[in-house]
Amino acid sequence: MPPAPAAAPTAKTPAGDARTVSELATDMLRRTTSLFLAGPRPASNEQLDLYDQMFARLMPQVATELLPELSMALAGVERAPYATARMLAVHPELRVAGPMLAKAAVLTERDLAEFIRTGSPAHLAAIASRRGIGDNLTTQLIARGFPAVRMALAQNLTAKLSEDGYRSLFKIAERDEDLAEKLALRTDLPAKLSRAFVAAASEGARARFIKAAPPATRATLQATPTRSPGAAMRAIWDYQQVKAEVAALSRTGKLGDSAVNRFCATGDFPAVIAALALLCVVTIETIETLLEEDRLTDLLLACKAARLSWATTSMILRGRPGCDALPADDLEEARKRFEKLVLSEAQWKVRGLESR
Repeated sequence: MPPAPAAAPTAKTPAGDARTVSELATDMLRRTTSLFLAGPRPASNEQLDLYDQMFARLMPQVATELLPELSMALAGVERAPYATARMLAVHPELRVAGPMLAKAAVLTERDLAEFIRTGSPAHLAAIASRRGIGDNLTTQLIARGFPAVRMALAQNLTAKLSEDGYRSLFKIAERDEDLAEKLALRTDLPAKLSRAFVAAASEGARARFIKAAPPATRATLQATPTRSPGAAMRAIWDYQQVKAEVAALSRTGKLGDSAVNRFCATGDFPAVIAALALLCVVTIETIETLLEEDRLTDLLLACKAARLSWATTSMILRGRPGCDALPADDLEEARKRFEKLVLSEAQWKVRGLESR
């Protein structure tokens, strides 16, 4: 006959009744939690460490079903045992980790940044719902690229978003009507970005954004003219950082064809525009206008004036934001025109474009 299954480990209580180790641990965990919550708050780190040690011993011995109860109980405590809070926050099950990630004040910004790098979309959405979460963390959350996390941030009216964070969300919302509607409900939207979004968004996203916007701004948004995707995109680009980077390359003699080629390869068109403006000695606004579909001839002049190769120039022509792809015949015709241009004449003509 097969041996009988082993009985669960038991222990004798002072009263003489036998209970499993798990049952005893469950009872002790609940008693310890009640003592921590109901008694005087630990005044020293040593006392908190003692609770940490007790929780660390008991948690592995209880059923997972008990851990959400502990997490919810400790999440609202300002000075919860730190090691216990971290153990709960990294638990793979959201029902355990969620309360800590969403509320625990004891978790530091460094802790949360670590969890953002490694967490699942559901865990990150819990972090995104934290009250008053700062723009450094919200930028990191957006960068992970999860739709549920973006939606949680948009709906968290206490979350602080940087201008770059808003640019990222607006770009996605151009084709995501639900996200567009949630963004419209926020009270801290940069007005310039809101108008640029309305100009570039799809018809459905634009309509839902305007409908959900506060009445005071609705009329202004409705009057915003739509623009070509390329122009609308350029309207929300921030050149402050790229201008500094391009200027630094220029000072060290590294701003040239290879640098602009690299910007093109990575899709960094704000840097392409800033570089062309510096190399041609014209304003960024002048170069911006040359990226429209009907300014191909003038763009060729700017690329020649900047001493770019045809390989880099063709990358710019083919990568212009919001423009249709150039047919092969048109691209070949542009190459012939580019190669016929004279450098000195191109530089003189490009500087004359600023007066237009």
